[in-house]
Amino acid sequence: AKNDLCKINNEQFQSQNSVILGKTCKKAFVKLYNEEPDRCGGMFCNVVTNAETFLNDTMRALIAAQYDKDFFDIIEENVVAPAMEYSCKCSGKMMDAWMGCKNKIGEADIWYTLMNFGGFDTSADYLGEVDWKTYWVDVVVNRVPWDDIEIMIERTMANLCQRDTDMKGDSKCYSYFYKTFTTLYQWYLKSSGGNPAVKKNERSRGPSAPDHCSTYDFSEFMEMEAADISFADIKDAVVDKFCVEDCENLYQATFLGCCTASMIQDTDLEQAVMDTAEGIAEIYVDIYPEEEEEAEAGITEYFEYYREAMNMLRNPTCEDTGVSYDVTPCTEGDSAGGDEDACAGLSGKQLKICTRKKSKKGGDKKGGKGKGGKGKGGKGKGGKGKGGKGG
Repeated sequence: AKNDLCKINNEQFQSQNSVILGKTCKKAFVKLYNEEPDRCGGMFCNVVTNAETFLNDTMRALIAAQYDKDFFDIIEENVVAPAMEYSCKCSGKMMDAWMGCKNKIGEADIWYTLMNFGGFDTSADYLGEVDWKTYWVDVVVNRVPWDDIEIMIERTMANLCQRDTDMKGDSKCYSYFYKTFTTLYQWYLKSSGGNPAVKKNERSRGPSAPDHCSTYDFSEFMEMEAADISFADIKDAVVDKFCVEDCENLYQATFLGCCTASMIQDTDLEQAVMDTAEGIAEIYVDIYPEEEEEAEAGITEYFEYYREAMNMLRNPTCEDTGVSYDVTPCTEGDSAGGDEDACAGLSGKQLKICTRKKSKKGGDKKGGKGKGGKGKGGKGKGGKGKGGKGG
C-alpha cells in the first residue's frame, strides 16, 4: 500500500497507475499535490510513512514517560497537533478531490484483489443478480452518503480548527478537546480507585474547585450490567453534577468552553451526523435484511438520545440551584453560519448572556477588553485589549 500511494509524491512515478486509487483518482490527487502549496495530495503517503516513525520514536517516548502529563504531552505534540494541523489545511481539499473522482473508482485494480483474496462471499444473497465488484463499486460511488459526509467533515473541521477565543494566543479548539479528554481520564481514574501519575506541585486544569467536583460515584453503575445502564441514568448523573453551584466555574472551563459551544450550536453538523448514520444504516440493512427491524429501532433510539443531549447542552440551566452555563460559540456565529444565529435556541439567562455579549462585540471596536478583562481572555472579542485578540 505504501509503495502504491507514495507514487503521488514522487514525480518519477506520478504517471503510473495506482492499484488502490485507479487512474482517475490517482491523477486527481497528483494534481492536488503538484498545484497546491500545502501538498495535500500526498496525505496518503505521509500517513503510512509517518506511522513507522510514530511506532518507533513516539512509542519509546511514551514508554519512558514518568507522569500522565508527560505521556499526554507526547501524544499531543507528536500525534494530535501535527495530524490536526495537516487536517485543518487539507481535509477539505482532499474531500473535494475525492468527490470529483469517485465515480471512476471502479477502474482500480484493488477490487479484483479484494474479490479474489479478501475472503468475501462473492455469491451472497444480497448481491441479487449483480456481481460482487459491480455491487460494491455502486455502494462506494452512489450509496455511501458522501454529500452528508462532506458536510460533516467540513463543519467538524471548521469547529475544531478555529481559534479558542477563551484563551490568549492562537490555541485551537482541537487542543481544547484533547485537554478535556485528558482531564476526564484523570477524573475517571481517580473516581474508579486509580491513582493518576501527577507531580505533587502540578495544578489541575481550570479554576480551583472542591474535590467532589472531579470525583464521581460509580458504585451504582458498577453493580449493574452494561446493558441495564440507560441513557437516562447517565444523563441524570451528569446533570446532577453540573447543577452543583460550587462546580460551575470548573465545568464551564473544562467542558463548556466556546469550542464546545461551537459544536453543539452547529445544527448543520448535527443534521449531517444523523443523515450520515442513517445512510450507512440503510446499506447495512440491505446486506443483512434479517436485522432490519433491530437496526431501525436502534438508530431511532440513538437519534433520540443525540437530539436530547444536544438540546440539553444548548441550554444547560438548573432550575433548582440557579446554575447556568455560557454556551456562546468562539466566533459568535461565524463558524455556524452567521452572527445572527449565535443566540439561536437559547432562553432565559443564557439568552441574556449571549445578547449582552453580541452587543458588547459591536461596541468594542476601538479596543474593549471583552468578557474577562485581564482574566481568561474573554469571548467578547470586539477589541484588542488584554482579554484576548480581536476575532
